[in-house]
Amino acid sequence: MADDDEAGVSTDASQGTALWLGDGACAGGGASDAAHRYSTLTSKALGLVEANHAATGVGFATKPDVGSQVDTASKLGLAGVEYVFLMAGITDSYDSLGSMRSATAAAVRAAAKAWPGARVVAGVAPGCLTGLDDTALERMELVWTAIRLGAEDAGALVCDGLWKVCGSDPALCSSGRLPNDDGHALLAESIEASVREDQGEPLDQPIADLTRVVASGGGDWLSRSLRESRRREAEKREANRPTGTELSNITSKLEDVTKGQALMQAIQQQMLGHLKQQQETVEKQQRQLETQQEQLRQQQASLQSQQKQLESIVGQQGETVASLQTVTADLQKQARNTSVLLNWCNVQFGAISSYVEGYVPGSKPALE
Repeated sequence: MADDDEAGVSTDASQGTALWLGDGACAGGGASDAAHRYSTLTSKALGLVEANHAATGVGFATKPDVGSQVDTASKLGLAGVEYVFLMAGITDSYDSLGSMRSATAAAVRAAAKAWPGARVVAGVAPGCLTGLDDTALERMELVWTAIRLGAEDAGALVCDGLWKVCGSDPALCSSGRLPNDDGHALLAESIEASVREDQGEPLDQPIADLTRVVASGGGDWLSRSLRESRRREAEKREANRPTGTELSNITSKLEDVTKGQALMQAIQQQMLGHLKQQQETVEKQQRQLETQQEQLRQQQASLQSQQKQLESIVGQQGETVASLQTVTADLQKQARNTSVLLNWCNVQFGAISSYVEGYVPGSKPALE
């Protein structure tokens, strides 16, 4: 189903615009058509014009993420936005647990800044749990706790536990993590109920009559004093007795504290795991560096040995050159002497062969 289907914009609404950002389920994945997706059903029930710009694969800490969707949608010039629904989490990863809370809070704050008059609603993991075993579900619940806490930090209305609406019920799930038409309808009902409650929460009924009947054995001063004391104690107990809403709030806060502690523990474990990996990486790099240093030392020793060999060769070549120069000088000297002797012999033999009268043999020439 196309994410920007024109059918995703209602035409019979009358009270402004509901902007929907988030994942593939919010875009209508699993529904038979755009008219049956939970964003369309909820918008219609609330009397709002739907503007759906959700996309498959988007989460609060993915690439792209809900924050980037907010940035893109803020440039569309949408008018009359009364609600901004940020619906994601089913495709987020446990590996992003450490940054999940801050990423969610940043997306909510960005939406509130882009549409100052709108109520920002964060839906936690609207989708199905198909394919999640108990261990994976336990890990993902920590992710969804981080999303809820981040949305609350930034002041959003939180629709928590939307993943429980469909669960892994095959009657409500289409394929993978996507709900079918019935699942979309139930999600719409849950989201609408949260919005309606946020629009006007019912107040606890005040206790009008704190009168307590205290039996007394007589009408004297002591009996009246005892009766008055018991009446005051009863009024105190009644005044201090928590109401149903207060008990629910206390239970919810205790559960939040417990989940928050579990979340912090999981984040700390992740951080310790990352630190251990980094330490192992540093140790591996150190070992590689030591190996490289040893190789450099070996190469340096080899270069020094080669340098000595070259110096020896150069020295030997120097001696050889000097010896060759001496031999060359001797050969040149012998060549000159030989030339002188040849000349002398030629003269002598020439004189003898011609029988020149009065010939006097010359003396042997001096050689070098």
